[in-house]
Amino acid sequence: MTSDGYLYTFSWSLPGLSWMGFALLLVGTTKMLSFFVFPSIRNVPFILSIPFVVIAVGWGAFWWTEQYISANGLSQGTAESFLMILAIGSAVTCLAAVATIRALTAPRGYAVFNGLLVDDVNRGAGLMLVIAAMLMLAGAAAFIGAFYLLTGIVPAFAENPLLAKYFGGEYSARAAPYMPLFRGGMVLYQVGVLVGILLLPSRVNVGRLMLFLLLALLGCAAVLALLSLRRGVAAQPILEGLLILLVIRGRLGWVIVGVAAYVLVFTFGSAVNQILFYMLGLRTEVGLDAIIKGLSDIYDLWWFMDAYDKAGPEPTMGMTVFGGLVPYDFRWNPANYTKWIIGADLNTGSGGFRLPMSVWGYDAFRYPGLVLWSAIDGFTIVVQAFLFRLVAEKGGSRYVLAINIITYKAVFLICNNLLQWKIDDLLVIILFLMLRLAPATTRLLGRRQTKSIVPQTG
Repeated sequence: MTSDGYLYTFSWSLPGLSWMGFALLLVGTTKMLSFFVFPSIRNVPFILSIPFVVIAVGWGAFWWTEQYISANGLSQGTAESFLMILAIGSAVTCLAAVATIRALTAPRGYAVFNGLLVDDVNRGAGLMLVIAAMLMLAGAAAFIGAFYLLTGIVPAFAENPLLAKYFGGEYSARAAPYMPLFRGGMVLYQVGVLVGILLLPSRVNVGRLMLFLLLALLGCAAVLALLSLRRGVAAQPILEGLLILLVIRGRLGWVIVGVAAYVLVFTFGSAVNQILFYMLGLRTEVGLDAIIKGLSDIYDLWWFMDAYDKAGPEPTMGMTVFGGLVPYDFRWNPANYTKWIIGADLNTGSGGFRLPMSVWGYDAFRYPGLVLWSAIDGFTIVVQAFLFRLVAEKGGSRYVLAINIITYKAVFLICNNLLQWKIDDLLVIILFLMLRLAPATTRLLGRRQTKSIVPQTG
């Protein structure tokens, strides 16, 4: 149907607000649940979601919905089924979030989560963290650089940057033998950059040589990662680390400036693909719509659901939960599964679609899966925000903050992967958990050393 037909059949009195747009906005509403756990400008999980909610979902709910229906049409059955999934999913997510908030704010729940954090970290553990961060940054630079040299593929300088970004099509055969180098390097990069930024001293005259070496490794690894054009993986740990330092250490005025800067950086990043098209001569101009065109989540959502309704596949029985642990061409890998549903080649230059958890749950077990996935989604959103609130309130020295953020990130990634495990995220979680053991390791070594020097009496 055209946008003048079914799109506005159930419109409210507000101009341009259809039931479809309203339901899609519910997806963004669930992302704002973290604000109710920690209603503060210093809530980093909420800050990181602001551009997604405002641009990808808020703007996209109207712009992309009309674009898709105008270009492709949409059956009434597909639209109604999709709206039912989103409406039920959003309601269950909110109810689960309320129940989780009540549980975590109770004395027992608060004590359990507060027990995950530390109040003091000795210099030995701090030094261990600094050395580990520098080794990971050096490893990341070495692995990613070696990949570029061995394959001759640097996505930022490739003839087809967007295809090279995912090493698909003509770049697939050259990249495949060396992909473990690239993926391993990016895993080390994500952990090393975040921890390295958190460990930067507040005074330049403290450990000057170590500081310069850490900054050099940070810069080298960041440049190599950014050349991959993988905006999320390359830029996210840098922005997150800087935001965490700012919201916990900075004054309110600077925090507001930092949040505004983050939104601007995100906005520019979403327009990068359209800018590349312009530079390659594939576009004659770059307008304001370049921002939304770089975040086609709502269009992809309609595309997937339209194709899903037409294909009518059997329930996956949860195969996509662990499919991401098998890289490359495994059918149940979520990225490959979304491509398979829409009939795209697996070597297409795309990392698959970002879908709401309610859709993945429906795909797994129909309505029982929809309810279960949505409930777990509400639980994890609250857990992430609640733990970060405790970290922000505790503050502490740079070593204390680093250890507590490492704890938070490990829990955050575990929550994010409960319903969709990915091999790269699993490796990142393992690295964070290993770093979290630094205080306990130094205490254990200290006890052994003390025992070895205590004189034995007969």
